[in-house]
Amino acid sequence: MQRTEDVFDYLDWINGQVEAHAVGLPRNEDHVRTWQGILFAVDGRRMLVALDEVRAIVTPPRQVALPGAKPWVVGLANLRGELTGVFDLARFWFDNPAPASRHSVVFLAKRAQAASAFLVERSYGIRQVPYGEERPLSESEHHGDLAALPGFHQEVRLNDEWLPVMEFGSLLENDQFHNAVA
Repeated sequence: MQRTEDVFDYLDWINGQVEAHAVGLPRNEDHVRTWQGILFAVDGRRMLVALDEVRAIVTPPRQVALPGAKPWVVGLANLRGELTGVFDLARFWFDNPAPASRHSVVFLAKRAQAASAFLVERSYGIRQVPYGEERPLSESEHHGDLAALPGFHQEVRLNDEWLPVMEFGSLLENDQFHNAVA
């Protein structure tokens, strides 16, 4: 009997040690609703696009140039078995070609009407963006110049930085974007 009592005493002692040294969960957990965005750079500017607007992120594929197309039309490429237009966002918005580097990636847009891919200089990965931390670009102190560009309507605060949010749907519906042939 003594041996059984020793075992239970020992287990009770272990339980006391665990409780004494355990780090508890926070008492109040404020649940913050978030959406997922991909942080990326175009022409040295950091911005976001909603993750649900991007079908894939790939390395820049081999492309076929399109004669007579605007300079921001990089060309056509076979992405995931589809003939896809590849567009340089830096050249489209800022008239500066995206630098060719090992960090360059292409975002394949998740749009049904046409397969479109967008070349960006760098992707920094997925971020959790809290709802309620957005404002129109017209009220922006930092990115107000982007309000006139197709594809931008708002900016969001992520940590201590205000970032413009790009919307593929708005960009693809823009008349300037549809006029890709010179």
